[in-house]
Amino acid sequence: MKITLFGVRGSLPTPISKPEQREKTLKILQMAKEEWKKDPASFSEEEFLNHLPIPLSQDLGGNTTCVFIEGDGGEKVILDMGTGLRVLGNQMAPQAFSGEDMDIHILVSHTHWDHIQGWPFFKPGYSPSCNIHFYSCIENLEERLIRQQHPENFPVTLQQMASKKHFHLWKEFESYMLGGLKIIPFGLRHPGSCTGYRIREGNKIFLFCTDVEYREEDREHLLKMKPQIAGADLIIIDAQYSTAEAEKKLGWGHTAVSKAVEFAEMMEIRSVVLTHHEPDHSDHEVARIILDEAKLVKPGGMQVHIAHEGQKFIL
Repeated sequence: MKITLFGVRGSLPTPISKPEQREKTLKILQMAKEEWKKDPASFSEEEFLNHLPIPLSQDLGGNTTCVFIEGDGGEKVILDMGTGLRVLGNQMAPQAFSGEDMDIHILVSHTHWDHIQGWPFFKPGYSPSCNIHFYSCIENLEERLIRQQHPENFPVTLQQMASKKHFHLWKEFESYMLGGLKIIPFGLRHPGSCTGYRIREGNKIFLFCTDVEYREEDREHLLKMKPQIAGADLIIIDAQYSTAEAEKKLGWGHTAVSKAVEFAEMMEIRSVVLTHHEPDHSDHEVARIILDEAKLVKPGGMQVHIAHEGQKFIL
């Protein structure tokens, strides 16, 4: 199972600002100058760039949530349709318009705009050769997507997109198969409701938990779910706020970095990817909060990653 991140911002798309880009460039030049002074003859620009820390080495990205899974059997599964879906769609377009049938599976966590607004810009959605299957625990998902593309909101309606669209209603905690992937949806604390997904292929388990507000009072309830979650290989989880911000935003539906890491530790998860970055946080601020509140390697061996566009994991 190959997992690729195409969107990691929360709430709305957030392009990097010119002042932030300039600040990054100046910092890189200053660091390069210092390294060059140590040994000008052996200084390698390429080696220097390869060892830059995040976020200097990699812009976190400005697109909203979208994760792509490629199964060992060729399954193409997309988790959420934030603006990162447009970039993924551009990569898939040559195959989508090759004339050969193409099956795409989209799992929807919820329909807040930052998780569906990429759909009208998904090029495979306009190919008559594409069979696109939508899966969710939302009874009226098709109706919601139709409303998003009402002529008052968008020039092309859902029905005018040439792909063949199929809507599948799932139930929480039931098990479903997509090729070789076994998927179980489960509810998350978030205004308007949200669904997380447990995806298993062989003996590898991946958890997708975007848009969740984990609070201390949830601990006992979540411990009851531990048999279904414990020991997962990888979790992608909402960590939009610092601890101080989360205390001021109770009920907003998002989690503090420290709580997200605490949850992953409690569930004995091997690797945690912190995502859904606050749009008012620069890349530097995101990295600072995560480094302050979670060590990159935990004592128990759990790894903590700062989510960024283009990041890949293979399970």
